[in-house]
This record gives sequence, structure tokens and C-alpha cells, in this order.
Amino acid sequence: MAIEFNCPHCATPYKLKDELAGKKATCKNPDCRQVITIPAPKATVPPTAAPSPARPKPPARKPPAPKPEDIEAAALAALADAPKEQQPADAPIPMTCAFCDHKWSESRDKAGKNVLCPNPECRERNKVPVPKDEKPKDWRAEDTGPSLRKELFEKPTDVVSSGGGGYVTRKSMEEAGALDHELEPVPLKRRLFYALLVLTPAVALVYGVVWLVGRTKDGREDRLVNDAITQFEKEGQAALPPGEGPLCGALLYTVAGQYALTETEGKEPEKALKDALAHFTKARGELGQAGQKDDAKKGGGAVRYAVGGELALAQLGLGGTDEEVIAGTRYRWVPQAASNRKLRVNEKTTDVHTELQKTLQLVLPADFDSRLALARRLTRELVKKGQVDVARDLPTVLFSTPEQAEAKAVVALEVWRADKASPFPAQAADELKAALAKGQPPAPFPASAVVLWKAVGTEKAPTLGVDGKLPAPTATLTDNARAVVVGLALLDGRGEDAAEAARRTGPLHARMRAAIQIGEWTGDPGAALDAVMSQVVVPAGKKPPDPAPPPALLLRLSQLAAAAGKADAAKQLADAIPDEGLKAWAKADALRLAAAPSSPLDESAFEAPVDAAKQRAGHAWGRFWVARHNARLSGDRSKEEKAVKGWPGGAVGPLGLAGIALGLRER
Repeated sequence: MAIEFNCPHCATPYKLKDELAGKKATCKNPDCRQVITIPAPKATVPPTAAPSPARPKPPARKPPAPKPEDIEAAALAALADAPKEQQPADAPIPMTCAFCDHKWSESRDKAGKNVLCPNPECRERNKVPVPKDEKPKDWRAEDTGPSLRKELFEKPTDVVSSGGGGYVTRKSMEEAGALDHELEPVPLKRRLFYALLVLTPAVALVYGVVWLVGRTKDGREDRLVNDAITQFEKEGQAALPPGEGPLCGALLYTVAGQYALTETEGKEPEKALKDALAHFTKARGELGQAGQKDDAKKGGGAVRYAVGGELALAQLGLGGTDEEVIAGTRYRWVPQAASNRKLRVNEKTTDVHTELQKTLQLVLPADFDSRLALARRLTRELVKKGQVDVARDLPTVLFSTPEQAEAKAVVALEVWRADKASPFPAQAADELKAALAKGQPPAPFPASAVVLWKAVGTEKAPTLGVDGKLPAPTATLTDNARAVVVGLALLDGRGEDAAEAARRTGPLHARMRAAIQIGEWTGDPGAALDAVMSQVVVPAGKKPPDPAPPPALLLRLSQLAAAAGKADAAKQLADAIPDEGLKAWAKADALRLAAAPSSPLDESAFEAPVDAAKQRAGHAWGRFWVARHNARLSGDRSKEEKAVKGWPGGAVGPLGLAGIALGLRER
């Protein structure tokens, strides 16, 4: 039987012959190599049997004792490791990537060199290990020598030690063959990654500095608006004439809302949008308060409607695209469909259509010509923003039932002029045809409906009692026929016929409307304006026309003249307005429309009373445009602020500060 045991030092298992019991040997584990004594075999107990009669045994012959060298040889043979399988000299070297655990093999000539991992997703460098020739080690063959012998420290003359070595040059490494392995070039993607790793902190630092400077600049502009509101609320509003404070406040909050809309691209777009809505809401509240205080002595009236029109136009900036609505930088144009989802308790939604409707309710008392001019301006802006559906509701929101036919035709014509592909003009023409085909035409006469039918080619459209032809000079031209003739002539490009119809004898207000119609379509009332100027502008000492020309028509003609570059005519038309407040507003609008895009405005070009008790909303409106225009051109905040600080108080100075802030943002 065999002797089975484990090394008492390293637990290496052994299974030896019985005759080696009691012998000493060295452990075959190379990490142990301790001297161990082979134990005796474990005795086995045979099964119990009946005792047999004792019988003397012959004396056993003692075997001869083995020789010591035979014992040692047998022990070594028993403890020796099994011979290892020798690898061929050209066997490949197995490799395992230290980064991705990919396995492959390399030829032995690359032992000790760096190679790239063949895994295309890794391509990291790995060092090829140097194979060791595993030979059995004989402890007796080691030449240890005497334990106290003297070591040889003399430096041979033909050996270079590391103590005298220096830096290894690339040339010497190439000559030694240390760089003969091929390395794949670093991919462009990885180079860019390393470049970004280095450049990102630098770019972030530069961006941070620029952002900090811009934020500081924006903060200074915000301070201008805040200072304007604070100055007006503490000092200016109370110093203004009765009824002018709410109008000037409505203007200031309208401008503040416009400025807040320019901040929606900044850090807190949702907050800026809510601020803009809050300013517009406050401006609407001031307009309502001005309406309650309005009477013949306190002014307001037509100016209040003009301010309301500016607020309505500014509120169009609240609407945006679907992407802007999702981003929280703009509101929806129309109320959200009821089928989308139910609103939560106390949840409020904002849309431009609803806000615009609330503002236009304050303009309803204005005369028909003022509301018609506002409807044209709103329609043009809405078409630019792609919101024809909002424009088509203007006639029902802004006009009474008898007025809606002419208003719908005017809005449809503005849409048709801006976008010939829009289906709304043809739809409006069909609706008007069905409504006006029977019965007496409403008042005011829907002359624009006849022009619309001709523009979109409505079949079998009614004539409404006018043929649209310019009669002979001696023939009478009614007001209704004049409007139709002028519209059809403009539609066909016959500007001279339109001007001739406007010059024909008739009521002054009808000729002024014809001149306005020409100015709206062509941008210049031209000869028609010259024809009415002789009746509008009356030299001193002569009797004014009776009845007096409507202020709303004078205001609109002044604006059209200024836009056409006729500054003198614009001023004369403004001076013909009897109401001082509306006269100041007309001059301010003329200044705004006549300003050259690249030339600054001199503050002396628009006079404003030093005494706040004599100021009107038009004075503040004019100086606001001076500050806004000059700041947009110069971009010099300090210079423009210094100029405005020398302006009168009341509403002129605060609106000047707000104009600087808005002008700087528009650069």
C-alpha cells in the first residue's frame, strides 16, 4: 500500500511507497523546499476472527540495511517533479490585453517589446512577456562559495556601469533596435479628444469672462428700466396734468414689457416672459384708469386710443412658435384646444388672442377711422408672424356689427396684399358676397368689399350700386363711388386715376380718406395729399374749414407724410389738430417715422416742456424715440444716459431712460 500525506509546511500532497517511511527528503514545491520526514503508513485493523492455536514462528531473516546513497536517490526520485513538456523554440507567446482581456498570440521575436491590442475598440499598448526556459534547478549546482568570502567589487575596464550613464538618445535606441516595433498612428478622433480635454477649460474660462461682462452689461440695462419706473412712480406721475399720468404710465409699462421680451433669450426666459406679461397687464390697467378720468378738459380721448394701439402691437411679441412655447419663452397665439387636457384647479393659461382682445376692448370707443388704421397695422404684423387666424377675428373684436363688412374687407385685402396664397381673402370675399347680395349696404359703405371681389376674382359679385369707373370731370363723384374708384385704380396699378379721384370736388373728409387709402397702398399719398393740404392748412386770419377735418384723419395723414419723407407736410398736418395732446402725439409719430436709419436725432428736434405740469403723453413718446434711436446707433450707454439726465422730469426723463435700454438691446 502507498503512504499518502501532505507537506507540513506548504500542504503539498504526496503518495509514496511504504519502504520510504521514516526517510528525510526536500519538498518538491519550489516555493517551499523544506526538509520533511516521510511518515509511516497507517496501520489497518483486520476484521475480528477466532483466535487460532499459537504456533511458534521460525526466526525471520533480517534484510541487509540499504546504503545511504541508495536511500537519498530513492527519496529524490520519489519527490522529483514530473518532467515538464518543453515548448518548441519558435512557439508563439500567448497574450492577454490588460485593458480589455482580449486574447491573442505574438511571435517570440517580439518578446519584451510593446505591441497594440488587435481589438479595434481597444488598440492599447501591451508589453510582450519574455518567455523563461524552465529547467530543473539543482541546488547542488549553485556556486555559493564560502559564506565569508570577499566579494569582487573591482570595475572591469571594458564594462560601462550605470553610474556613469546619461540620458538615452533616440538615435541610440534606434541603433539598439528598441524602436523597431511598428506603432499605429493615433486616430484623429482620439487626438481631438485630447485637444478638447486641454482646450475645454480655457474655452470655459473665456466664456465665463464674456458671460460675466455681458451679464454686467445686461444688469446695467435692467437698472435703466427699473430706475425709469421708480423715478416715474415716485415723482413723475404726480407732477403731470390730470389725466396724463395714467397715459404716460401705460406708455412706460408698455416699453418695459417690450424690454422684458428681449430678455427671454437669457438665463431665466420663463421669468422674463412673465415679467413682460405683468408689465403689459399693468399698462392695460393704466389705460382703463385713464378712460375713467377722460373728459374734454383733461385730455386723453384720441391719445388714449393711440396708446392702446401701441400696447396692442407690443403684445404681439408675446406669441411664438410651438418650439418657443415648449421652451417657455413665448405664449400660445390662440387658446389651447379643449380636447388636449383639462386644466387643473386654479390653473391659468395665457394666449395672445385673449390678451389682445382685452386691450382692444379699451379702444372700441375710438372713431371708425382710428380703429380701421389700427386693424391694418395689426393685420400686417400678424401676417408677418404667420397668424392669419388671429387677424381674421379683428373685425368682430374691434368693430360693431354694421362696421364689420368694411372691416372684414379691409383685413382681407391686407392679407391678400401680403400673402396671395392665403385662402382667407377668398373665403372672406364669399362670405361678404352672401351677406351683401341682398338688401341695402350697411353704413359705413363697404367699398373695400368691391375691391376685394375684384382682387380675388369672385364670380357674380354684386356692384353695390357703383360701377367703379372714373366719371367725367364735370360729373358728380359720390363718396362711396370715390372710395371704390380709388381702390380699383390702385388694384390695377393706375395711380394717376386714383389721385384724380381723390382730387375731385367733394367733402374734405372723403378726399382725406382717399388720400389715406392711396398712402396705405403705395406708401406715399402724393398728389392727393397736396390737393387736400390747401383746405387743411389754413393761413392765419382765414376761416377754417367747416366741418373741421376729423383729428384721426389728420393724424394718419401726418404719419403717412412723415413716412414718405414729407416732413413739412407732416408738421403742418399735426399743427392742424386742435387737441394739444393729440398734436404732440402726431409730431412724435412723425419724428419716429421720418428718422433716418443711420443719422442720430437731435433732442432739439422735438421740444418738450420743462414744466411737468404742461407735459403730454406725446412729449414723452417723442423723447422716448429720440433716446431709443440714438442709443441703437451709438451703443454708448454713458453718453446717452448723460444726455437724458438733462431732460425735464415728469414722464420725459423716465421714458428717455427706458428708450436707452431698449435701443441698446436692439443693436
